[in-house]
Amino acid sequence: MKLTLFMPGLGWLDGHDGAEVCKGLALPALSLLLGRGQLTRQTCTLSERKASLLPAGDASPASRFAAQCELDPSANWLLADPVHLRIDRDRALLADVGVMRLSQTEADQLLCSLNHHFAEDGLRFHAPRPDRWLLSLPTPAGAAFTPLQDAVGENVNQHLPRGEDGLRWSRLLNEMQMLLYTHPVNDERESRGELAVNSVWLWGQQAARSSLPIHGGWQTVLTDDDDAQQAALRGGLDADAAPYAYVGLAEAGLGNRNVLVEVDALLAAAQYRDAWGWREALQRLEADWFAPLLAALKRGEVSELTLITHGSAGFTLSLTPAMLWRFWRRPLGLPALYTDLE
Repeated sequence: MKLTLFMPGLGWLDGHDGAEVCKGLALPALSLLLGRGQLTRQTCTLSERKASLLPAGDASPASRFAAQCELDPSANWLLADPVHLRIDRDRALLADVGVMRLSQTEADQLLCSLNHHFAEDGLRFHAPRPDRWLLSLPTPAGAAFTPLQDAVGENVNQHLPRGEDGLRWSRLLNEMQMLLYTHPVNDERESRGELAVNSVWLWGQQAARSSLPIHGGWQTVLTDDDDAQQAALRGGLDADAAPYAYVGLAEAGLGNRNVLVEVDALLAAAQYRDAWGWREALQRLEADWFAPLLAALKRGEVSELTLITHGSAGFTLSLTPAMLWRFWRRPLGLPALYTDLE
């Protein structure tokens, strides 16, 4: 089997303290893989990395989702996903709906108020799902927006709308936040101890592009990301959920197929800067993935391994069974990936 393993969040996302966060982690199998393989450093965002693995085509995420919801994909659309903003000193940090429980009734009530307030601007919100909203525009947006996956856990002040009409959209976004902040639905949510939906994240008006080398040749794609599964199916590939560990992949009987697997067990902890959770997840991955992969390479069960991640310490690692015999190359610990980023 030729295996590409995409692990978003494998590199700690703050390069300045990555070495300290990794300090003391016992990851012998991963360190050996990193030391013996061919390592290429590639700083990139999550959306850029995903676009290099599974190009989604020319349709924008917003228009593609509109089509799935039986809305006119040729109209002017933005995704307007419900999010929570938390003020931390002089920063506003973004959390997506993955850390919230939002019902369709709550989403409909919030959108009713948004649509009433912004009707004169020609804006109309839609909530085909409680966790994914759409915004229809009378004319093209005239601005560039950061994909949600690149903004989660980040300071939103560094990801405000850009371009000719960027300031206008920043103003509109501020109005949306003020309306949601005082909404009765959020008062009720906070009384139950739940996070408020106090903003939306506008994005998705452009198809994802990447300046990274494009990977491909997959026959099977295993991922829990619905968008990635749909991209694989549109490309005529087999697609299914990702296994929890290498043993599940081995039991799938994929033979000599070229397989892409996305393991996202580290991503949430990395995005939300949960250092302890990230370290614990890494230690589980050492037992569930890295040690079994090293053994599979030695047996020749995996003929070629490519390990990929994103961020300031992003990289692509290529490794074959023959490269494991390069005994003169010492194991490379994760802290070494950050030495030139400080």
